[in-house]
Amino acid sequence: MASHATTRVPHSPAPVVRYALRLVAAGAVLSLALAGAAGQPGAAGQPGAADSAEELAALETAGSQLLFDYDFDEAMEHYARVSERYPEHPTGPYNLATTVWTRLAQRSNGMRGSSLRNDRFFSQQGRPDATPREEAAFREHLEEAYRRGRTLLERDPDDVEALYYLGATEALESGWSVIVDRAWFRAARQIRRGVGRHRRVQELDPGFRDAYAVPGAYDYGIATLPRPLRWLAFVFGMRGDRDGGLGGVRITADEGRRARWGGLWTWALLMQREEREDEALAAIRRLNTRFPKNPDFVLDEVSILTARGDFEAARELAERVLERREAGFGNYRLALPGLAEARLGEALLFQERWEEAEAMFSRGLAAEPNPEVRAILLFRRGNARDGAGNRGTALTDYGRVVRDDADQVLGEWAEELRRAPWPDAAPEGSHPVR
Repeated sequence: MASHATTRVPHSPAPVVRYALRLVAAGAVLSLALAGAAGQPGAAGQPGAADSAEELAALETAGSQLLFDYDFDEAMEHYARVSERYPEHPTGPYNLATTVWTRLAQRSNGMRGSSLRNDRFFSQQGRPDATPREEAAFREHLEEAYRRGRTLLERDPDDVEALYYLGATEALESGWSVIVDRAWFRAARQIRRGVGRHRRVQELDPGFRDAYAVPGAYDYGIATLPRPLRWLAFVFGMRGDRDGGLGGVRITADEGRRARWGGLWTWALLMQREEREDEALAAIRRLNTRFPKNPDFVLDEVSILTARGDFEAARELAERVLERREAGFGNYRLALPGLAEARLGEALLFQERWEEAEAMFSRGLAAEPNPEVRAILLFRRGNARDGAGNRGTALTDYGRVVRDDADQVLGEWAEELRRAPWPDAAPEGSHPVR
């Protein structure tokens, strides 16, 4: 993990919100907002509750398969039909908003666990650019989910399903506020409301296991603040619990109905941040088996193998990713340009296959990647050039990382390596076995 400088205590809660939400938004909100698993939700407000619940459960399961496999157009069509079939239930519009959000977030680095290593996601300067059409669709579906949930609560203030979906919708909106708008205080209000609703669900029905992950991720995020900010969070009434938070996420990942797969993804993300690589690998492999068309799960597995020091296994898997992408397999075309090359290049780099690694990073740069992926490729190509003894060209790459300023952590590492070469002077967190 990257080392952190001494943290100054700020005079407002904004840094607390920012640090805490880096995990809630980039990890839990992002993943848990991806609705659905092998669920069996009720059909609140619908006639024929038993039959409706069984049918709705099957429809949500089918929708989750489309969504996690990145079949976005098919998922939108599917959830639109669900919304029409169950016009009083929040699940249709909620999942429509989720699909819009997931498609947008997939274009950013927020869908990958490696972005949470060293708190990298929020050191990156870019953000997903929502088109006016995406923004309008997200807001339309979000408001309809709110309307339906509130209508159900007016009938019964203790309707656990309505409380659950309202809380999930607030968590989803907080994810948008953080990752798209970078509106920290707005996101803080939204996520705290969502957490409060899910805690109420736990009080009313402790067996409602989907309602544990969002509060769990929130508690974990607060608990892992730097100490001065954790104290400030306490002053502002924000409490954390690292172990309890992880336990909540694990409950949903193991026992959830609607949010099981999202909970499992969040568990994989947080295990990577915790450097509990064996548990992260087990979780991500379950996701890969269930959702084979999703390229991001496989790329996360490559990152985990690399972090474990299994460089040969990482190389072989990364090569399969490139082969599948070129063959048009699944939705591998949606992998960010240059990212698969970056992961394969890293596996080669850590095997000290300098020339092959440099060539792979250059190939990734030729794919016109986004600024964040470009920073990874430039930094790692500099590493490869340093390893091969080509100090001059390595310094050129490090200088470009610093000037582009697309990733703060990589920029700091590049500054260090301008003073001494990699790998002997590898900054903490930049090499898995040093």
